[in-house]
Amino acid sequence: MRRRDFLRTATALATTAAATSIAGIPVRASSPILSLPPRVMESDNVLIIIQLFGGNDALNTVIPAEDDEYYRIRPTLAIPKQQAWRWLTTDLYLHPALAGDGVWGGGFGGLMDQGRLAIVQDVGYDNPNLSHFRSTDIWLSGINSSDPFVRLSEGWIGRFFARVLPDFPAVLPEHPLCVQIGGTLSLLFQSAKGDVGIALTDPQKFFELGKGSTPDEEPLPEVDTFAREFNYIRSIATQADRYSQAVLDAYSRGRTTVDYGSRGLPAQLGMIARLISGGLKTKVYLCYLGGFDTHVQQQEADDVTKGVHPSLLTQLASGVAMFMQDALQQGFARRVVGITISEFGRRPYENGSRGTDHGAAGVQFVFGDGESILSSRFGTAPNLHELDANGDLMYQNDYRRLYADILLNWFDATPEDAAAILGDRIAPLNVIKRRVTSSILPADGARSALAVVPNPIVGGGGEVRVQLRRLASVQVEIYNLRGQFVGELYRGLLPEGTSRLSLPVLQAGTYLAQLRCNDALVQTTFTVAR
Repeated sequence: MRRRDFLRTATALATTAAATSIAGIPVRASSPILSLPPRVMESDNVLIIIQLFGGNDALNTVIPAEDDEYYRIRPTLAIPKQQAWRWLTTDLYLHPALAGDGVWGGGFGGLMDQGRLAIVQDVGYDNPNLSHFRSTDIWLSGINSSDPFVRLSEGWIGRFFARVLPDFPAVLPEHPLCVQIGGTLSLLFQSAKGDVGIALTDPQKFFELGKGSTPDEEPLPEVDTFAREFNYIRSIATQADRYSQAVLDAYSRGRTTVDYGSRGLPAQLGMIARLISGGLKTKVYLCYLGGFDTHVQQQEADDVTKGVHPSLLTQLASGVAMFMQDALQQGFARRVVGITISEFGRRPYENGSRGTDHGAAGVQFVFGDGESILSSRFGTAPNLHELDANGDLMYQNDYRRLYADILLNWFDATPEDAAAILGDRIAPLNVIKRRVTSSILPADGARSALAVVPNPIVGGGGEVRVQLRRLASVQVEIYNLRGQFVGELYRGLLPEGTSRLSLPVLQAGTYLAQLRCNDALVQTTFTVAR
């Protein structure tokens, strides 16, 4: 980069503080990246996030086919029970576009049968915001605030890396921490210390733009605003140079074993597969599938497998199925966990235009190898007979529970890290399997290391029983069924054998007791009746 061009770029940024980009990397003031500490470097785990923008219709994705109310409130949009894909003999039914004969590899139905997909139903948050943009910011930031005067300027992934990387922003990692396929860099990868990712569409073009952009000028003493912004732009240019080569090298070395095509979500997942295959050490990938704002003509009148929404679901299921098959054939499936996010679900009642309007609770999918995730259903079919004051579905699971799962069980964050990043103590779903040592659970002959007795508790007097193989430091907490913190019951050492911890008086309801000990986490539910 010529000195004149570099100084012009730095001066413009210092003067306007406006968003810009260098070599395709979206940049803002103070957004360099940091090296990974040893405890994160030890893991080769990768997270893929698929953003379904527009608000995916949960009720026509996971079908409440055994509830007559569904067919009453959706006379033209409801998926006939006989056409939906049923999981074994349960009441879990998927849209045929997710698991029908035309979906690659059996789609999500095939992944469920293989133990490589989990479904999380009725996901949401308190006081749901039905604006695409604010609700998207809530989901990407991990902070639940519908107050328009509360600025959400950091993503939960950005806060995680900014918190756990102590040398930030002085030292650059070998490879980018996060990669977004397409677009300008998402809020998800922004933090108070700067952006922790890059956005690219084509590795070759990214290389051509970034190669040789490292400036000849040395950093300036940071005695004024110009010097600080100059050094910031210098670090971004250095990153562009370094990462352009790393990305291209990985892409050139990598390969795919299935044909993803050249368009849409499958092609994005194909690029991610090739980068992982080629050795890129990126920790988080973000890709995007839009078009879910289905107010009008959501599907064809005479064929529920055709139309806008079915087409999007086919892309999603085919892309993920292709990726998992590719990952299995190349041997990196155990390293990867993927999730879907969407800013909200749709309203239970169809509108008058063969579509659905903005709603509240939605559905999430989690995909990965059977060694990495628990393939199951989390939550139950939504209750269409008890809606909120706005006539929307009431959520069962706080959307941050899956984030807590990722932070604690996949990225080895501490409970203190997770609470700080998510703004509260949130119980993980435990859909992601955490490696557990043999140091504690359960005690010999015990069915479980954690139990609540009696269950249900009637009129008070209950206790939590913890069984350990040996003396250990533990933490026992109580959460509501949505995963939100109620109180800490005990923190400290407990001896070998059975310990009994008295429960305080709790309001009637269903709760979650959680035991954490070293690298093990156990949960059990219990009910309080009055």
